[in-house]
Amino acid sequence: MNKHPVEKFDEAVSAKKSVLCLGLDPDPLLHRNTFEKHRFCMNIVDAVAEFVSAVKVNENFVRDFSAEDHRKLTDKIHEEGCVAIYDCKMCDIENTVRAGIILVAEMGYDFITFNPVMGTLPTAVKYGREHSVGTLVLLHPSNKESEKFFRQQLADGRKLYEKILAETHDYGAEGVVVGLHPQLTTEEVLAIRSFLGDEKIILFPGVGAQGGDIDTALKAGGRLIVNIGRSIVYSSDPRETAAKFHQKIMETMMRR
Repeated sequence: MNKHPVEKFDEAVSAKKSVLCLGLDPDPLLHRNTFEKHRFCMNIVDAVAEFVSAVKVNENFVRDFSAEDHRKLTDKIHEEGCVAIYDCKMCDIENTVRAGIILVAEMGYDFITFNPVMGTLPTAVKYGREHSVGTLVLLHPSNKESEKFFRQQLADGRKLYEKILAETHDYGAEGVVVGLHPQLTTEEVLAIRSFLGDEKIILFPGVGAQGGDIDTALKAGGRLIVNIGRSIVYSSDPRETAAKFHQKIMETMMRR
């Protein structure tokens, strides 16, 4: 029987003593063909695996990968003791979500990111559980432009992201994606954690190239993971850079 994805997450974080997630966004302008791009991804995972407990693969950068390419990559991620997150921001009608989750499971991913705005979050949770794929709900994006929608106030007084938060709780998704948006306050992060409880995973993108604050993310406590992509992947020494980010995160956590 397959392990629950949250159990895999806990095992990876415990074994690595790390809450650092590597964001794999291989720039298509820098890699001449699919083979070279795939080799680059495999090499980056190999270089930094000691310091990360998860690897988030951004679908928009790897649309040219075959199912076999994905499986080789997720096998590598698992061999290194990490969980694999497919950052596809899935969002569609029920049968499409079902099809997508089945294929993601076959490619070897443990989690997907899911955009709930079409109202099909219950479908994602249902089929995710059937195929051992955890659902991380896009709660609050990190890009500034997202404030036009996710921070807008609804008729009942809540912001859109707060309505999504309630649905995430009600439908039992495994966690949320909380981007470190310029307007997102520490108080809001703490309120999200308080509402969800410590058992839900919070994935924090936006640190590094986007300028998000690690300290804000770590104040959430509970199950969390901090994603850093370009600042590691395209640094002069990815291994050393990952080690420095890992050390910074651990030092910050120990001061709490």
